[in-house]
Amino acid sequence: MRRSLIYFWRINLAVMLGVAVATAVLTGALIVGDSVRGSLRDLSLSRLGKIDHALVSERFFRAHLERDLERELDTQDVVSAISLSGTAVHARSNTRASRVQIQGIDNRFANLFDQILPELTIEGIFPSVVVNESLQKELNAQIGDAILLSFEQSDDIHRESLFGHADGAVQTIRLTLAGVLPDRGMGCFGLFARQTVPLNAYLSLPVLQKALGQRGRVNTLLVSGDSDTDVQEVLSRVATPDDLGIIIRRETDYFAIESAQFILKSHIAETIQQVSAELNAPHMSILTYLANTTQVGERELPYSTISALDVGNLGTFQLVDGLLQLGEDDILLNTWAAEDLNAQVGDEVKVAYYEVAPGEKLLTRWAIFQLKGIVAMAGLGADEKLSPDYPGLGDANNMADWEAPFPIDLSRVRPEDEDYWDTYRDAPKAFVSAATGQRLWKSRFGVLTAIRIGAIAGEDIETTAKRFEDRLLKNIAPESVGLTFQPVKQQGLAASAGATDFSGLFIAFSQFLIISAVLLVGLLFRLSVEQRGREVGMRMVSGYSGKKIRRLFSCESLVLAGVGGITGLIGGVFYAYLIIVGLRTYWVGAVGTSDLALHIHASSLLLGYAISLIVILLAIWLTLRRLGNISVRALLSGVTEAVRAKPRTKWYALSSLILAAFSLGGAVVVDPSAGTGLFFVSGALWMVSGLCFLSLWFRRGHRSVREGIIGMGVQNSKRQPARSLLCASLIGCACFVIVAVGANRRTDLTQNIAQDKASGTGGFALIAEVDVPIYRDFNSKEGQFELGFSQTDAELLNQAQFIPLRVLPGEDASCLNLYKPDSPRVLGVPEALRQRGGFTFQQTSTEVENPWTLLSEDLGADVIPAIGDYNSAMWILHKQLGDDIVLQNEMGGTVKLRLVGLLKTSIFQSELLISEDNFLRHFPDQSGYGAFLVETQQPVQLTALVESRLKDIGLDAVSTTQKLAHFQEVENTYLSTFQTLGGLGLLLGTLGLGIVLLRNVIERRGELAVLRAFGFRRAVLSRMLLAENGFLMLVGLAIGSVSALIAVAPHVMSYGALIPWGSLALTLVIIYGAGLIASAIAVFFALRAPLLPALKQEM
Repeated sequence: MRRSLIYFWRINLAVMLGVAVATAVLTGALIVGDSVRGSLRDLSLSRLGKIDHALVSERFFRAHLERDLERELDTQDVVSAISLSGTAVHARSNTRASRVQIQGIDNRFANLFDQILPELTIEGIFPSVVVNESLQKELNAQIGDAILLSFEQSDDIHRESLFGHADGAVQTIRLTLAGVLPDRGMGCFGLFARQTVPLNAYLSLPVLQKALGQRGRVNTLLVSGDSDTDVQEVLSRVATPDDLGIIIRRETDYFAIESAQFILKSHIAETIQQVSAELNAPHMSILTYLANTTQVGERELPYSTISALDVGNLGTFQLVDGLLQLGEDDILLNTWAAEDLNAQVGDEVKVAYYEVAPGEKLLTRWAIFQLKGIVAMAGLGADEKLSPDYPGLGDANNMADWEAPFPIDLSRVRPEDEDYWDTYRDAPKAFVSAATGQRLWKSRFGVLTAIRIGAIAGEDIETTAKRFEDRLLKNIAPESVGLTFQPVKQQGLAASAGATDFSGLFIAFSQFLIISAVLLVGLLFRLSVEQRGREVGMRMVSGYSGKKIRRLFSCESLVLAGVGGITGLIGGVFYAYLIIVGLRTYWVGAVGTSDLALHIHASSLLLGYAISLIVILLAIWLTLRRLGNISVRALLSGVTEAVRAKPRTKWYALSSLILAAFSLGGAVVVDPSAGTGLFFVSGALWMVSGLCFLSLWFRRGHRSVREGIIGMGVQNSKRQPARSLLCASLIGCACFVIVAVGANRRTDLTQNIAQDKASGTGGFALIAEVDVPIYRDFNSKEGQFELGFSQTDAELLNQAQFIPLRVLPGEDASCLNLYKPDSPRVLGVPEALRQRGGFTFQQTSTEVENPWTLLSEDLGADVIPAIGDYNSAMWILHKQLGDDIVLQNEMGGTVKLRLVGLLKTSIFQSELLISEDNFLRHFPDQSGYGAFLVETQQPVQLTALVESRLKDIGLDAVSTTQKLAHFQEVENTYLSTFQTLGGLGLLLGTLGLGIVLLRNVIERRGELAVLRAFGFRRAVLSRMLLAENGFLMLVGLAIGSVSALIAVAPHVMSYGALIPWGSLALTLVIIYGAGLIASAIAVFFALRAPLLPALKQEM
């Protein structure tokens, strides 16, 4: 065997090289997958440092909580910080950066990364700030430059409630740039899994606390250290009422439980009432609201508080007249109000109050009651503590000094009202039942302003308060108020597996290259066997059995495959390195980061080697199996090819043709989403059928003789049917891949698409996002004025239509994120968008005229209908229509987002869409609007206007066509990768074509010598040989191209498809030309050899 391997070293070397190529490509694809996953893992570990768990809350809590936690977590360090999103502006150049992550930190933060942090000063007029390289480049800032940071000013009161302040939501501080951190370690710190580097700004924690008015308070806790201790459980043990946002106010004969946000959430109120019942403690629930007007007849009171409560065995009313029991339409007035209104029991009392509508619109509502009783000015009848101490109201010396967040007419305030304020402050002047209060003034933010608890029988109030607080803390989980530790390192490492399996992806990208290499190996080994056909015949005549001969060749092939495979492993590492370099540079649009490094795992090398070896040996075995079907006489004469068509080939041809026809017909009538797959199957079957019929034609024999040299060349393609079919198959498969991929490439979008409602833009020209939520209506004059636009600006604004969207922060669910998203971003869609419609749906759960109405379906208490983008759902979230995505709501529970509709190639590839009503129900603390869809005919001018006027809140408007193009860039990059690797496969196919041509010329040297003897010139013979190969290439091109167009028919016929026909045609011409050039080179070298010896041998 050794001498045989050495004697036929040329063809054996070619076989080994083919094996090496196949092994290198397969192993390299596996290494690429390992490298992407390993790089994502490295990025996760770099951005998190030593952090294992993190808590980030919308509200603030005690900074000292870190010490309490650290005391319980012996082996772990806890670092407190403030994390905000905001905008950075270079003070001199006005260069702006949005989506800046602002971190208020102390020196302990740097210990989490084992890095040295430049000193953050707090003294001086302008404290210092440190930024990472990405933000420094974005701002083009230098050390010593002034930087302006803008962010949302914290407020305990919900800004969308009646007493919330929508104005003054932005705080800006001026800082001096003191240092720049590299974009690794602390510089790329971020809790969300994303391969892109965030824009980070670091300043001293006390500086940020002072700017926010939150001295001694933080909103972030970072925990490091290995421990089996449940951090969340420890938090529930050490958290105080203050941390949970609960205020316990002790009085002489009761204590009141209130919220730091001035209204108790429903689940907190229910827990308090439950604990009260368990301890048999008397309690009274209170809801106090503002009445703009209290009217009896022609007389009225301006701006009075009104309380809704049910008096049980806690607190007393001293009735002057009437009854205490209140129905839903009954009201009590205190003596002062009754006298001022000249009211008598039984009179009709009208109460006007504000209702907060979406967009900060205040609607005046009226409620009509019957006066049930008059309360003496004692006890609850004159208790100012029934009203929350709202900032700007409760602390005012008189009513004229009110700093109300809602419109008031101070001219209505009389001296008598000021006298009441001086004596009773904001004590309620009217009382209704608890049920009435809930019906009129209950909001998404809560149901009660306070709950008063009395002493348990036999105990004093202090003992009861202590028992009650202990029990309450055990019953209120921190996660129910938004204090939840997330295992960020564990989540990051899990997400590093990636939304896309890059090993499988690059195996798919390289599949034609692998197939080409395997077919080339089979072809080369076949040529080797054919070259030794007479040797095989001699061995059989000498008594060798077919089994023994096959075993001999099998041993040789095993050696060739083994050695070639080992060489391929080295090539696989080099191939993977080239792919990684390509992903970092030329194909960076597919991954969005250049921080990719080569990661080699022994398991991938072994797996690639084993799979390659099995596939190659299988291909060789199929070649060797033919030896038993060839007679000894034929082998001795050098014939190794059967010419007659096999019945199986006819059966394959007819079966594939019938299946292709059925698939094509089914694809036309079924649902478009299923039809796409059927079209592709049909295209593949058409190609198989075409190649089978071509095989039948090759084996049909020479029934007619074509005239001319070209005709002779075409007929000569039948001389070796298997070789010819293999060559045509290689070219056909290559063209199938190249045409199918090329037809799916997205061309540049035009601005016209932005005006078309059925397109992926939905007819919106712009999509704008902000760092600080907006509470005003862009479409109203009042909103435009409040946002700071002038009358001149309003002319441009009024020509546009803004649709606001609520935003729940989360992970990017689009192809721009390599990590596997666990909690995608969610947008709340208003009724205006649902009624307007737009976009094109790929799939819907129910056939309806307007699929947006599916968002209003009632699917159950904790199930929300949602709409997503088809590509993101299918390939990134790995979800289908009807599947659920589970998220955590603000009450610590889980909610399921069920996909009821999937959009086709839309601008919403990064998020999921739910109705605004469901958004507010499950995420009530997410106030304001964080994104806007804009219809306009003047997108450039409008972008410049809104970005300049609202730069402090970080408004960033992007063209919807540009956003779609960004997504399509990723898709096109993947397709470009596929085409490039397909092109390498085509190169192998062309190489195989050249080898076949050389072999054919060598075998036919005698024939060619006879033709030369009869006067045929070399040029004529060259044309004949080129015609043979040109015919094979042309047939392969035709079969592959037509089949590919059938496969991609849904895309070709889809709305707005812009197929690059010109570039496709040019590509096919280049392919054909390259094949002819390669064939011409092979013919040139083949015909250079002297033909006289061949002529003598022929004679």
